[in-house]
Amino acid sequence: MTKVKNFICRSNVSKIPNEERLRLINAIIALNIKYKYPGNRDDKPFAGEVTYWFKQDEIHQSTHVHRGPAFLTWHRELCRRFEISLRLVDKKVSLDYWDWNEDPTNTMDNEGNVLNLFTDAFMGSSSGLANEPWLTAGFYNPFPDGENYRGIDPFDIEHINPADPPIELIRRKEDGTLKNFMERNKVHFYTDEEIIKSTSYGEMRYKLESVHNWAHNYIGGTIGDPHTSFRDPFVFLIHSNVDRLFAAWQQVKGQEYRLDPGRVYEEEAGSVAEGSVSPRIVVGIKTMLSPWCGVGFPYGPDELTVEGETEEPGVNDVRPWAYPEYEHRKPDLSWDLKPKNSKHKSVVNPPLYDKLPNVDGLRYNYYKPFKAKKQ
Repeated sequence: MTKVKNFICRSNVSKIPNEERLRLINAIIALNIKYKYPGNRDDKPFAGEVTYWFKQDEIHQSTHVHRGPAFLTWHRELCRRFEISLRLVDKKVSLDYWDWNEDPTNTMDNEGNVLNLFTDAFMGSSSGLANEPWLTAGFYNPFPDGENYRGIDPFDIEHINPADPPIELIRRKEDGTLKNFMERNKVHFYTDEEIIKSTSYGEMRYKLESVHNWAHNYIGGTIGDPHTSFRDPFVFLIHSNVDRLFAAWQQVKGQEYRLDPGRVYEEEAGSVAEGSVSPRIVVGIKTMLSPWCGVGFPYGPDELTVEGETEEPGVNDVRPWAYPEYEHRKPDLSWDLKPKNSKHKSVVNPPLYDKLPNVDGLRYNYYKPFKAKKQ
């Protein structure tokens, strides 16, 4: 595991030793087997007994953070919090990434051997049902006992309880690389260089989200539907790479302002939530990151509301940031986990990655990774 001054790097998942890939898989599986949020699955209006793994899907479905200024920042926060959960299981695990310039079914490992990430020893099948290691670990159940399951249709209102596993987890991975797939569909593949050489946050965000969208379609199946994508563990390998490219853009030498919370977002810095009904909700940089800020921020009739600094419209309440836990209101909560928007230092300061893309003519700044601490 790569380390820099006691910080563990996120690494290219195909280039780490096999035992480290197994540690990552085992940590993800443990979050679905050993860790559950309090309450009962029949609690109204908020379900309990949701595993730490399926909480990610519940969080993603409760919000509408796509196609807007906070797309990158909200997903960075989701990944960071998920990584914290992984380290409850194994303190040495990081949220490693899939470099989407590689074909995950036909790449090279750290010793130069041919590697397929989609085997029952790591990510499961790339075609059809995912099978092991996810089936026996309860990530899906094709033969549920009774009605306690989530349906194939994410809008099946009779089967939407996040405490229940979905009835399937499937992939339809396309041939070749992501770039090959996009070119076959006559869509421009923005290279790492094109993304990182973007001259503004808005330009970079547009390019990066575009390739991200096609990455979901490239793996296909469950991950290809935005309403079910976070049921598939591979989704976090995609988003860790999205965050890596965002981090690289921030750290270009000579562009130090991109690590400054007051300057990094440039013309989008003052953006607020717009719209009220999904999918026409756009989440701005000043919008509080939901559902981690709860619903009804800032919570009291005597509290002053700053324009734009409220939770996103239409977000669903999610435990434990809802009744009865109200996790976000606890006075001893670590400062980086308290309600915040995209300008917070813990959001702006990127995680540490083993390798940023090699782009001709560019150098990167060394930075000290953000480390949570008590207030």
